[in-house]
Amino acid sequence: MTSSAGRDGGGTSGSEMQTRINRGLAWIGTASSMVGLLDSLALFLMLSFWVSRGQVGTASLAISLFPVLDLATDLGLTAAVIQRDDHTEEKISTIFWLNLMMSVVLAALLAFVVGPAVAALQGIPVLASLLAAYGAKLLWQNVYFIPYSLMKRELRFKELSILRIIANLAEFGGKVGFAAAGFGVWAFVAGPLCRVFVTGVGTQILHPWRPRFVLKIREALDWAAYGVKTSASKILFHLYTNVDYQVVGYFFGPVANGLYTAAYQLVLQPALVISEVVTNVAFPVFSRLKNDRAALINQFISFTRMNLVVMLLFIGIVLVSTEEIYSVLGQMKGENWLPAVPAARILCAVAVLRALSFVIPPLLDGVNRPTLTLRYMVIASIVMPILFVAFAWLLGDLFGFNAVAVAWAIGYPIAFAALITMVLGVLELKLGDLLRGLRGIVGCAAAAIALSAGVSLAAAPLPGLARFLLATGTMVLAFSVLLARFEGVSPRSIVRSLRGS
Repeated sequence: MTSSAGRDGGGTSGSEMQTRINRGLAWIGTASSMVGLLDSLALFLMLSFWVSRGQVGTASLAISLFPVLDLATDLGLTAAVIQRDDHTEEKISTIFWLNLMMSVVLAALLAFVVGPAVAALQGIPVLASLLAAYGAKLLWQNVYFIPYSLMKRELRFKELSILRIIANLAEFGGKVGFAAAGFGVWAFVAGPLCRVFVTGVGTQILHPWRPRFVLKIREALDWAAYGVKTSASKILFHLYTNVDYQVVGYFFGPVANGLYTAAYQLVLQPALVISEVVTNVAFPVFSRLKNDRAALINQFISFTRMNLVVMLLFIGIVLVSTEEIYSVLGQMKGENWLPAVPAARILCAVAVLRALSFVIPPLLDGVNRPTLTLRYMVIASIVMPILFVAFAWLLGDLFGFNAVAVAWAIGYPIAFAALITMVLGVLELKLGDLLRGLRGIVGCAAAAIALSAGVSLAAAPLPGLARFLLATGTMVLAFSVLLARFEGVSPRSIVRSLRGS
């Protein structure tokens, strides 16, 4: 990892700052790994024993809207708490009351407008009840969003990571428990409700905070303006990255949407979880380094390399062993998940660019350029939904729900090109310099994937689980050896970096 020279905006020396960054990455990496493992295990158990493809497809029509609802409630005000330096109790309390009012409005809209409208569009009545129930989560998150943001600003990632692990254990228990009890699609809502309840209680224990009874909107206008820009960007992101579920459900039905969900959850959802290892640290770090261009460039390249290493390892495993993964899943409950294989493999190409793109919005927001992030999200939010609908309509008879995956593979590189152009301009960084910092990792991954694929082909006579284990072991070993040999990335170097030595 690179070291950040100079001093950050908070008065911390470069070496001290880098140590805090590394420790934050270590803790968030641990938490994100646990969260990813728990989410994958919960989904695997639910699909294997209790939930059908149609129920998964129905649930995804509701849960795909959850991130948008969360952000619409927040309006980017938590980001303002982290990024701004002019904190006063009056401003923070005003932000709290604004957030509370917004959550009440959205909870009412979910119950009486949005839920019934989505249910009518998809022809699935239970969607109205699922979305209305999620309104309770929007109200409860007011218990913790301010102190949680203050802890992020203070880089208290160890405590936040431990809390996140505990909260996601509660989510795991809620999902699996409700699914095993026969509640079907309701398990996908019960899990998040359990998680946010634990998060709220835990945050108040770690960082007790109560709002003052003040509402000075004029003093908070600057924060609100910044928050709206960052929130609009994130809302657009989750809209265009989740509207594909609605398109698949509308054109191809719940069972097809269940298969598409299985592909998306295997590939693109882990890309988001893996990237959280970096992005949770990135925004507060870039905010502190916003006045040091050299340190920003070094940290941006460092974060990008980290994301790429982990993401390429994961994608290599999925790309080579997709059939084995779905074969094992299908054997447990007797349902055929193999039709999800083509979509999963198509989405692998998208996942690499998604992993790279996650580092950029925190940088633009951190240097107070949220308008650029918003501009990119507008482009993506226009291009991607149009392509989803067009491909489903024009190519649906030929490719089925895989047509939407093809739309991802064609449209997302266009949006990514716009994003990378923006960040290179802000940093005054040449594309060639960035690529030189990444090409070694890509080469190591390509060689490891080729070797893993060869082993998988050679092991064709063996059972699916044995092939998966052999190919995965080969991928991990080969990638690790190549990285250590050509990029100097080894377990020992990682431990030294995390220690700040």
